Amino acid sequence: MTIKNNELVIWNDIHPSYTIFHNETETFSSLWSHYDGNIHHFHDAYSADMARYGNNLSYSPKDESRENVFFVSAIPWVSFTSFNLNIANMQNFFAPIFTFGKYYKQDGKVLLPFAVQVHHSVCDGFHVARLVNELQEMSDDILRLSEEIND
Repeated sequence: MTIKNNELVIWNDIHPSYTIFHNETETFSSLWSHYDGNIHHFHDAYSADMARYGNNLSYSPKDESRENVFFVSAIPWVSFTSFNLNIANMQNFFAPIFTFGKYYKQDGKVLLPFAVQVHHSVCDGFHVARLVNELQEMSDDILRLSEEIND
């Protein structure tokens, strides 16, 4: 969602925007890749974007930018129990931000820190809970399939 001409706009399609870490400079670049609802198409688009822009050290190496994005960030160097971003002018920033941390094992389970940041004007706890529960179900299904394959 966004505000355009003082009206709330709801996007029909959204695309993931993500960062790429550059080891040699310890800096990041921000990219987005087209998503049409098909994970295989997305994988192809992501792979093409990484091949084309992955070594470009500018902050936004892709010439074109998108308004209809959601943000995915990874902090694979550390596990966390809470994570918060402070964004200037947040009152009109409606894109959700998902942050993943370093996974770890505890009590025979693999745990992955996951933080969700949304603007309360367009999303509430019920919807965040639905998302988290669906992600957990998907993760459980993947784990079950993996165990069946390995048995």
